[in-house]
Amino acid sequence: MDLNRLNIASNFNKIAFGNTIDLGNVASLDPWSMITMCLLLAKRANKDDKKFILPKDLNALCFLKEMCFDNFLKEIGFDKEAKKLSKIEIPKLSDEKVLQIEHYEYQSEFEAKLAYFIEMFKNFGLNQSDAYRATSLIGELGNNVFDHNLGNWPTNIRGCFITGQNYSKEKKIEITVGDPGIGFWGSLKNAFPELNNDVEAIIKGLGGNTGRMGEKRGNGLKLIQDWTINKFSGCLMIHSKKGLVIVDKDGIKNDEVFEILGTMVQFVIYYD
Repeated sequence: MDLNRLNIASNFNKIAFGNTIDLGNVASLDPWSMITMCLLLAKRANKDDKKFILPKDLNALCFLKEMCFDNFLKEIGFDKEAKKLSKIEIPKLSDEKVLQIEHYEYQSEFEAKLAYFIEMFKNFGLNQSDAYRATSLIGELGNNVFDHNLGNWPTNIRGCFITGQNYSKEKKIEITVGDPGIGFWGSLKNAFPELNNDVEAIIKGLGGNTGRMGEKRGNGLKLIQDWTINKFSGCLMIHSKKGLVIVDKDGIKNDEVFEILGTMVQFVIYYD
């Protein structure tokens, strides 16, 4: 089974049940499914009956190792699985360039790394101006994580997770940013008590609204939409709690899907 941003919702019940996450039959993953795993495992990290089953497929195991997923597993307490994955030898790095999973617990730590992303995007194939523009998208998303979850982290795991991949044949880059935070509805419900669900909250946030009382800021997501769609001919995906919203040149699509801890946002961009 290939696990990706287009099919993970329909396959969710095959990989998650109770406090078990089972990737045994998974043959491949992408940045979206990787951050989904981070958030699903973070939610179960302190459960006594937690269980994570690694893929049996060698290519999938090598991809997880290349993404440094063993470091993440060790960090959140899945020591046995981390040790097993760490022993996997990668016979050949993938032909596609990847952004290994990064976990930033603090905003200062995240901001100090932004210059790295400029060089990464240039290495992926973007020209200098587009590399700066794409890095600004990451900066906006990462800073949103810390601004909107300050002092409100639901568990002892905090901060933002980032990963990505360059698909050179398609000249496409996928970057996913996730956080085990309070989600869009949790951030906006005090300022907008009329909101009824996660999808409504995401759409409210996409409209440039913020739940931080007394602030006029909140246009970051509007900028991300504009640049992703109009500058890079791409799309934006947001999954927060049970809500999923996809924005592209054709408009907004939404759905209620499986629940995650916090929020994940992906922008997909194309380059020449």
